[in-house]
Amino acid sequence: MNEKGTVHLALGIHAAGHATEYEQRILVLVEWLTDTRDDGAASVTFPIELGFGLSKGFVLGLYVEPGSYLDSSATESNGILLAGLQPRFYLVNKDRFAWMASVLLGVSALHIERTEPSLATDARYLGGNFGLSTGVGFGLGDLLALQFHLRYMTTNMPLRAYEINGSSVDLDGYEATLRTRGLGAHLSLAFRF
Repeated sequence: MNEKGTVHLALGIHAAGHATEYEQRILVLVEWLTDTRDDGAASVTFPIELGFGLSKGFVLGLYVEPGSYLDSSATESNGILLAGLQPRFYLVNKDRFAWMASVLLGVSALHIERTEPSLATDARYLGGNFGLSTGVGFGLGDLLALQFHLRYMTTNMPLRAYEINGSSVDLDGYEATLRTRGLGAHLSLAFRF
């Protein structure tokens, strides 16, 4: 399934459930007041993975995952993007079967728009992500494989920009951070060249 010099391309769909923590900090006079809320969320992303075999047992890759993020209210328009490096180890590497383990390290961007009768808000978060993944691949020929992966992923995304009714809000004296951790699974169609 992998040799030195092999180029890998995979396209798939990923669904996950997340535990979330939303922390807000407001500066009042000289003291920060903190409010933290725990909740849950779900996401659906479309992984695009590109890798290059540096040895028979190791592939250095990149991942980009656009998709949607739904919190417990599920009432807003949103978009999420994950991207980064993905070192992948081939624990079992046969002609038609592979067992893989990966590390994911990158950035996460989340854009949430809420529209109510007299209030429209636009929030943009940007931060890091870290994940661990394991999966199997089944060769469907010399160039094609079907892959199934399970993944644990964490994100830490501070609020970077906020608008109310089209006007930018000054974030001096206000901070917010969304942290997520969750489990997910994805199915991919993989190509080897």
